[in-house]
Amino acid sequence: MQRKIAQIVDSAGSIPREILKKYHIREVAFHINFGGQQQYREHINISSQEFYLRMKDQPDRIPKTSIPGVAEWTQAFEEKYAEGYRDLIVTTIGKALSSSFQSATMAANAFSKGHPDAKIEVVESNTCACGQAALEIKIAQLIEQGQMVTGELVKRVRELLPGVVSLFSVNELTYMRAGGRIGGAAAFLGKLINIKPVCEFWGGVVRPIKPVRCRKKALQLLVDEAVKRIKQAEEAVICVQHALCEEDADYLVTQLRERLNFNGPIYLSPVGAVIGAHSGPGAIGIGIAEG
Repeated sequence: MQRKIAQIVDSAGSIPREILKKYHIREVAFHINFGGQQQYREHINISSQEFYLRMKDQPDRIPKTSIPGVAEWTQAFEEKYAEGYRDLIVTTIGKALSSSFQSATMAANAFSKGHPDAKIEVVESNTCACGQAALEIKIAQLIEQGQMVTGELVKRVRELLPGVVSLFSVNELTYMRAGGRIGGAAAFLGKLINIKPVCEFWGGVVRPIKPVRCRKKALQLLVDEAVKRIKQAEEAVICVQHALCEEDADYLVTQLRERLNFNGPIYLSPVGAVIGAHSGPGAIGIGIAEG
């Protein structure tokens, strides 16, 4: 009898809440601190909207994020184990962006020693946000199909990784510069005023695509780039994420449907706090996992 596979993710992908419920995905939350005593846990005691409104109201106070601890990963493993799962696949934000992968791996190694009948595979997504969400939804679909054992599934996921796309634009580079996550977008620093840079996460780092002078052109460029990279929309998971700019997100969804002649699902959710802390309100992106 084939063993059931449980899916566990960190919150950097910010998968839509309804998808978490549909596929019984266990999310392990990042921590958020605005400079005071109180620590927040993403999606648990602070919503995405509350997070971005607070950033907007207090622009001089850049929030800090920290990874889920080993104990939090262990709790997630224990919960799934108690539900009868013995095979667990875990996905995290890319290692170049965070040490969440290392924390999950430490927890998995310790848990496996005490539970020799459990098999835990930890995979770093090599990306984040909308691209990570697209990959994790694709994994959920593959698990639901029930055609692969854990080893086959992990192999398939690793084959998908090089093709995962994470396109994004920010209203300004201020937050990325303050958080030290500017990466390849440093090429835009001399043009901080009145540009809307379009970038992508590639190999876990930011790579610039093109600076444009207005928001509408940035949105259109995001669509153009996404359409170029999607070979067959029916086989792709497409995610749109935004930070307090729902109208722009709806525009992207409409444009993608028209350009791709596609009526299937396009998943919509907020940009998670671990990325939003470095991109700020107004950030928006398109994630794609195909194959």
